[in-house]
Amino acid sequence: MSDQPFHLNRRQAITYGAAALAATQAPFAQASNVPVRFIVPFPAGGAADVMGRVIVDALKDEFTQPVIVDNRPGASTRVAAETLKNAAPDGNTVLMTLMDTMVIAPLVYNNLRYNPDKDFTPITSVAELTYGIAVNASSPYKTLADYVKAAKADRQVAAVGVSGLGSVLHFVAYDFTRQSGADMSIIPFQGGPVMVTNLMGNQIGSAVDGIGVFVEHHRNKKLRILAVSSKQRVSQLPDVPTFTESGYPSLVVESGYSLYAPANTPANHVNRWNAAIRKVLARPEVRQKIETIGYVPLAGTTPEEVTQLRQRLNAHWAPIVKATGYKSD
Repeated sequence: MSDQPFHLNRRQAITYGAAALAATQAPFAQASNVPVRFIVPFPAGGAADVMGRVIVDALKDEFTQPVIVDNRPGASTRVAAETLKNAAPDGNTVLMTLMDTMVIAPLVYNNLRYNPDKDFTPITSVAELTYGIAVNASSPYKTLADYVKAAKADRQVAAVGVSGLGSVLHFVAYDFTRQSGADMSIIPFQGGPVMVTNLMGNQIGSAVDGIGVFVEHHRNKKLRILAVSSKQRVSQLPDVPTFTESGYPSLVVESGYSLYAPANTPANHVNRWNAAIRKVLARPEVRQKIETIGYVPLAGTTPEEVTQLRQRLNAHWAPIVKATGYKSD
């Protein structure tokens, strides 16, 4: 490679400038037959997968390339994160993931094979996720105070289910049990459906998960959601109070899904994705479908706001995770 200075004449400058402008305006046009991969870190059929498919279906109007959902479940979203880390930074691969991937995992896993600060480029936040605590609808517990009182008197009632340890669900449950003053046990399950089955069978006293896991059972009067973790009551469950209303003001949990690209993805690709997601999330039919499955669609945020959210969540969860003493390989 020559280290001689490179000079452009006027014609060359115009040519290179036009090429750069075209790349900025249509960054995905250079490989129109290469599918755009929209990675979802959970299996097909779950609420996150459904949301991903709603967004991808709408994104087809924004891209000249085919857009596909690429389900990469496993290792509490770490498989999907490693897939994104190893993808080319060409704008053709993104990951829609929970903040667990970028916040909780680094606090929990000793041998994490990615670095949230170095391996990813934030694009935008997509939707907020609200957590809830539910009991069997046949139980006598109408309020969170009723349940806590019973849990203090009965060890089986004091068993709180979560769909896996080392997730934000685990630490929401831990924080609740700590603040309640009851000697509660956290019982892990392999996924939400198994946990709900045990809750309906009265094998556990309560369960903590995203409200999307509970909302249909609540509406069908199979389960009863006692409280939700959002700042205000959510539109899907106007009858359910917040943890704050129930006497737990510090159990307001910011969480949700954000979109990331691999590290070193050029700004034009990031900006194109950001604009496309904002357009999709502005559609009433898209928002309605996302709300139906238990999420709160956002209008879109800047990459800087995604980073700021991660920093806030890290400051919130780091001392709680440390207090549990939980670590994993």
